[in-house]
Amino acid sequence: MKDTIFTNHAMHRCQNRGIPPKVVKFIIDHGKSLNTHGDKKYFIPKKMLNSLKYDHKDFLKTYDKFIKNTAVVCNGDVVITAMKITKRI
Repeated sequence: MKDTIFTNHAMHRCQNRGIPPKVVKFIIDHGKSLNTHGDKKYFIPKKMLNSLKYDHKDFLKTYDKFIKNTAVVCNGDVVITAMKITKRI
């Protein structure tokens, strides 16, 4: 995704939960997606995270905690919300 647009709701959720916008963009670009109610939910499973360690070592070292526990809901290029993963997807 080239230009990611954040809604006001998404910006507030990222600020509330301490999720950097870089992490949201990384999850959208490299994560797995599921269709949910006409939108897409992106996340990065552990197996995929292990394979990404070789190409994005420094980024993952810095933001590992956020990437493991974050899911992003998008509609096209618009980020609707970002959430912490508390249970199995």
